Formats: sequence, C-alpha cells, structure tokens
Amino acid sequence: MKFIVDSYAWIEYFKASQRGAQAKGIIEKKENELLTLDVCLAEIKFWTLTEKMDFSQVQNIIKSNSAVIETFSNDWLEAASIKFEKRKKYKNFGLVDALLLVKQKQLNAIILTGDEHFKENKNVEMI
Repeated sequence: MKFIVDSYAWIEYFKASQRGAQAKGIIEKKENELLTLDVCLAEIKFWTLTEKMDFSQVQNIIKSNSAVIETFSNDWLEAASIKFEKRKKYKNFGLVDALLLVKQKQLNAIILTGDEHFKENKNVEMI
C-alpha cells in the first residue's frame, strides 16, 4: 500500500510511543510504499531542534524508508482553498494539513497520522 507519512506519525515513531509502535508496523513493512512531504521534513527538524536531537540521523532514517515528495506553488494554492473550507469545521486546521490532503489525492495514497483533523477523512490510517 502507498502511505504519505505525516510528521505526526514520524515523530511518534522516533519517540517510540504507543502510537509510534502502530506507525512502526506500517513504516517497517517492506511491502508498503512510503512517501514524506518536503514540508514534513521541516516540521520534523523543528521537533528535533526542540528535543536536542541530531536531525541528520533522523533525516537519514526517513530518507532510507520513504521517498521525499516536493510540493509546488499550485499545491499550496489548492491547499489554501481546502484550509478555508476545513476551517469552517475545525478552527485550527492548518495549511500543512490541507497540503497533505492535496498530495493524498494526487498520489492516490493513504495518510498515516494521529492528527485528529483527519479522523473523518477517507483513506487515512489513524495511529
């Protein structure tokens, strides 16, 4: 199966939390195709900085297990429209969350996350 691994899932994976154990089952299953958005790498770097972790080691693990997908201006513009609509229901729905939905549709993938904003969406694997 093809998964877009959200920052949330990667961070839980690296924290080795209970949710991270669920993510690990999907991330380490060789049959799965994993994708990570470039913007998620930035979110993960921020997390490693706050946790005083070595981002290069974390990045190497991510890149060895998933393909990093670039995002483009047209993706961000479409995400802005999705964010506008989602904000009608979820007060703090973010632009990166909307971008994940854009790329999910383009790539025909399942989003792997624990972010409650995605709970009601199709093709989402909640951890």
